[in-house]
This record gives sequence, structure tokens and C-alpha cells, in this order.
Amino acid sequence: MLSRILLVFSLCALWVVPVHFAYAQVGGGSNADQSQKEQDLAKAQSDALKERVNTVMKRLDEADLTHFMVMYTNYTMYSMVKAVRDDVSGAVSGCAENNPEMADDLNSKFSKWDKNVGDSMKQVDSNIKSLGLAQNYITQNELGMIYDLVDETRAVNSSQFEKTPVTTSEACEFMMSKMDETQENMVRLLAATMQSYPNMLKKTQE
Repeated sequence: MLSRILLVFSLCALWVVPVHFAYAQVGGGSNADQSQKEQDLAKAQSDALKERVNTVMKRLDEADLTHFMVMYTNYTMYSMVKAVRDDVSGAVSGCAENNPEMADDLNSKFSKWDKNVGDSMKQVDSNIKSLGLAQNYITQNELGMIYDLVDETRAVNSSQFEKTPVTTSEACEFMMSKMDETQENMVRLLAATMQSYPNMLKKTQE
């Protein structure tokens, strides 16, 4: 069981990598030294997150470890979707500004996208808060610090890239054509987090 939990933790680390939608990315930093500094900072931030999480994990029994890892992975997924939501919003704004003839369609499409994804995010946020309140092995302050580190790690990783909005009419049309698919994927991912703790408990009882 512990090996399964640790595998989940390892996979979860992949979600800390920045996720962007409708953006072209090029390496950040004006020179090699600057790029190396950014990489070092990203590694230090990631290491700080791993160290704090590992410190918590080491003191937990199997039941609490299961609960913590579900809570942690759920927040990491939530944080990823939050980052995607911000990127989609930025991409839509850039497309609408540079292609005024598409602005109404873009804004209408995004309004629907944002409502559906946003509603799912509210449910997951509420579920994460409930998981946090239903335990006594970690203080709310320490838990909040871990969540902040998840967000900060994503932000630091993201800062290594220069995000250039793709605002040609062709790129914006393509983005708009993919928004339904992206919406479905984000909602499906968020829905999966809602079932993760019941599913994990079921597996531990088998």
C-alpha cells in the first residue's frame, strides 16, 4: 500500500510542471547564466516542496498517509486547472484584442468554458477544504503553507519560459475549436479528484 502511495506522489510531481494553453513558449533568460539561475531557483523551489511534503509523510500512519496524499494530489490538480484557466483567459483576451471580428465569438465561448470549469473548481475547492478540516495530523497553517508552495513552485517553473500569446486569426480559430475539448478534459480531471478519496479507501480495504 505504501508503495502505491509513493507512486502517486511521484506522478503528482509531474503536475507541478507549468501547463499553458494557446501560447508559444521559448526558453526564458537573456543568456546562459540567467537561464542557469532560473533553473537553480526552480530546483530549489521544487526541493523545498518535496522536503516539506516528505517531512509530513514520514510521521503518518498508513490511514493518515492515504488521506494526506489524496488531499495533496487533489490540490495539485486543482492548482494545475487554475493555471490553465488563467492561461486560457489570457489567450482569449489577446485573440479578441488582435482579432476584433472574432471578439464576440471568443468571449461567448470563453464565458461558457469559464462557467463550466469554474463551477467544477468550486466543488473541488470545497471538497479539499472539507478533507483538510476532517483530519488532525497537520495544522491548517502547515497545510496552507504546502498549498502555497505548490502554487509558488508552479509559478517559478513557469517563469523559466517566455510565454508569447499566439494571436494570429488561424491560431485563435484553432484555439476556439479546441475549447470544448479542453473544457471537457478539465471538468473530467476535476471530477476524478472528487472520487479519489473514496476510491483510495476502497482499495485499502480490499
